[in-house]
Amino acid sequence: MNDINFDFQQIAEGQGWETAFAGMTIVFVALTVVSVFIALLPRFLPTLNRFLPPVVHHTHSTSVQSHSNKPTPTSSEDSVNEIAAAVGYILHIRQKK
Repeated sequence: MNDINFDFQQIAEGQGWETAFAGMTIVFVALTVVSVFIALLPRFLPTLNRFLPPVVHHTHSTSVQSHSNKPTPTSSEDSVNEIAAAVGYILHIRQKK
């Protein structure tokens, strides 16, 4: 099979420097755009929040829990979900063995 040897001289002879420079420029510009977008995101999100309010999921509690040590009463659906999570965890641990 033919061995492929890469050398900088082959790049210079085939005028690959222009292609390499163009590729590096494209990557640099793309990374700069991503960095600027991430930097401007905190300023953009409050404006976007006016048009797209946060979604309240069915698992979200509507009342704010106090910092007291009293346990909050849970509904039967929460208990069922906790039991299902515990059973799933036990099955996962047993499958690993």
